Amino acid sequence: MSKGSSVVTPPASRAANAVPSPVLSTTEAASGGRSCGEGKRSCQHCGTEFIPRFETETFCCAGCRVVYELIQSGGFQSFYDLLGKRKLQPVENAEPAGDFLAELEEEVDLVEKAAREKNGAARLRLRVGNLSCTACVWLIDHLFRHYPGALKINSDTSRSILTLWWTPGEFAILDFIADLHRYGYPAGLVNDLDEDTQSESRSLLTRLGLTAGLAMNAMAFSLPAYLGMEATSEFARLFSLVAFASASLAMAVGGSYFFQRAWAALKMRTLHMDVPISLGLIVAYLGSLGGMLFGIEEMLYYDFVATFAFLMLGGRWLHLRLLEKNRRQLRARERDLSVTFRIREKGAREKIPIHRIEAEDCLEIQPGALIPVESNLEAESARVRLDWINGEPEPVPFVHGQVVPAGAKNGSATAIRVRAREAFSGSFLESLLEDPSSEGEEVDANVHRGNPILKIYLIIVLVVAFLSGFGWIALGKGLAPALQVMISVLVVSCPCALGLALPLLDEMLLSKLKNRGIFIRQHSLWGRLRSVTRLAFDKTGTLTEPVQKLENPEVLETLSEDERQVLRSLTMNNAHPVGKALHEGITARYGLASVAPDEGVREVPGSGVEFQEGDLHWKLGKANWALDTESAGQGDCVFSCNGRAICTFRISESIREGAVAQLRDLKSLGFHLQILSGDPDEERVESTARALGLSLDEVSCNLSPAEKAARIEAQGGNGTLFVGDGGNDSLAFAAAGVTGAPATGIRAVESKADFVFTGRGFHAIGELLQSRARREKLIRIIFLTAITYNLIAVSLCVLGMMNPLLAAVLMPLSSIVTTAIAARV
Repeated sequence: MSKGSSVVTPPASRAANAVPSPVLSTTEAASGGRSCGEGKRSCQHCGTEFIPRFETETFCCAGCRVVYELIQSGGFQSFYDLLGKRKLQPVENAEPAGDFLAELEEEVDLVEKAAREKNGAARLRLRVGNLSCTACVWLIDHLFRHYPGALKINSDTSRSILTLWWTPGEFAILDFIADLHRYGYPAGLVNDLDEDTQSESRSLLTRLGLTAGLAMNAMAFSLPAYLGMEATSEFARLFSLVAFASASLAMAVGGSYFFQRAWAALKMRTLHMDVPISLGLIVAYLGSLGGMLFGIEEMLYYDFVATFAFLMLGGRWLHLRLLEKNRRQLRARERDLSVTFRIREKGAREKIPIHRIEAEDCLEIQPGALIPVESNLEAESARVRLDWINGEPEPVPFVHGQVVPAGAKNGSATAIRVRAREAFSGSFLESLLEDPSSEGEEVDANVHRGNPILKIYLIIVLVVAFLSGFGWIALGKGLAPALQVMISVLVVSCPCALGLALPLLDEMLLSKLKNRGIFIRQHSLWGRLRSVTRLAFDKTGTLTEPVQKLENPEVLETLSEDERQVLRSLTMNNAHPVGKALHEGITARYGLASVAPDEGVREVPGSGVEFQEGDLHWKLGKANWALDTESAGQGDCVFSCNGRAICTFRISESIREGAVAQLRDLKSLGFHLQILSGDPDEERVESTARALGLSLDEVSCNLSPAEKAARIEAQGGNGTLFVGDGGNDSLAFAAAGVTGAPATGIRAVESKADFVFTGRGFHAIGELLQSRARREKLIRIIFLTAITYNLIAVSLCVLGMMNPLLAAVLMPLSSIVTTAIAARV
């Protein structure tokens, strides 16, 4: 912006000469309407498909455009070469939250103080969202090395953790973390409690590695016998003992994992997938032990025992790995609402967990931070956002002494102080923020309930095995051959389809969904999706985009460059929904600002923002404030200079891209659709419903959290899929059978959802339902293949034609075939 030399061109003359670029209306964008004749495009930064809102748009959101330009201007173009065809997540929340910066500043002070005392380097660990590949590591590493005082950086993509070392007082770590956010990598402090709990997949990896070595050992020492080595050979006994020892250790290391879970399931009087796996391992091992003691070579299944344990353990690890990776990546993007700042008697500030808040505590609430308990406002005045409580998008003014509800957010540009009216322990908000117990649920959906397929499978296998054994005895074949037949039936009828192919199928499915911006948190949702007949949605931030939209973006074309720079300054650090909408619209069209925002921008609560530049007095806000009284006009938001209107902006909620078409398709499939909103504005909610093509009979507004949950329970909670994004949706999440949430970055909300989706589009439910149908189709094919294998293998066993060598060939062959089918997802 040029200082003191801007000239305001009369608005009328500029508007007459301007040629606005083609822009999609809200309804067109939502329904896949006019899109410049090009249909969907792929974002130039993240690869996400989107419907362009204007002809030259090549980015799915303003955040992606900003990151792309930062990468290009910073000389990091090689990032896209390293990225290749991989997709990224759309960039959201470019600036770190005020409460996080305050918490981080306090932590950095402690870290640097400790480093100076030891005369060493400062060290800090950060959990970083979207840290997923080599390209991400390369970009962050090069960005880090641009800062003076930077010493060393270590990136752990498996846990989404960065470890930084720097020279105290020389490295601007707060600026570096702010840059991480701007480049699309939101960072947060590592929670030591999370790190103390080792993930199941990491502990399983050690078992898997040991079992793999033991399986190879067992196969290597069993092979000579298959190749014809005489039983009287001097090495035969030694090789048999080594194979026995390898199988025994494989049972202890790998098999014990399944034995513990099978026993726990049986104590609960239910069947889990680990029961047939354990049965196969135990029978094969005991049969082999008996064969060794009594010299029956046809019963020696040592290599089978070790190999089977390895394959089943590998399938379980494969599935756990991606599910935990999804959770870690979501957790790294989330903000933890577990701490706040308390002001002590002498004015000192201390960071405390929110569960330690007591009545009468004075709390300091940073910009954008949550007010954790019902409180009285200590400041003279403040703007408070209630969208997390009731969906109301507009900030509400509060004055000194007024009661601020728990769950409200500080909508002011500066920190405010409040006086707690209650303790956090036992408060209503505590129940909303409580982490769900399902976070640590077993991976398999059948852990807590019996599975009829497993019951039928086990009954058939046991009946066939015992009938075959008794049949051979009845035919006078002898006890040893009968036992060999019975054991071989139990051994070869292994559940490879359940233990290996299905985990691979789910891993590939989760990976594909993640590339489309859908993260699965709870694997059991696949089974629960079958019962869903009703779809219920919150409105604000769920059916509508989290940031309001500029309805008439063509007016930006009428502004001169100087006016556009002023508008950037007025909106760049503006937390008001209107300011955010204008800033997003400017950035989407014109990219990064060429100058830094002016520090002279002043907020006038309830009216707007203003900026004085020499003789020019710029204002952005309500018409009756921004304009002279004699020229007062109408409009949602007016941009003026010296009391004269430059242009008027129309701001409104914007329906998510693709929502109209998606809901229409879901309705045609027979799903019952409804809106359950906490927004008190009935007209606004009904307007959104009409734009989405929904019946007003199925629209409810101004609902409390308890009323939302009661509506869902009354209609049959297990048959309802609910999608919401606010604190007022937590009880509804508990009542619904399946739950989803758009990515909000708030752990208390996202951790209660079965799935989370990113981006500005509304595509997750359709994708999930299609994926469920595809998954079930492939599962049927896998089971038919497994049944065919078992019929052939069991027939060979019953006829007495099965031996350890044939079993060692057939079992891996069946695994290869079923996993190849699973890979077709």
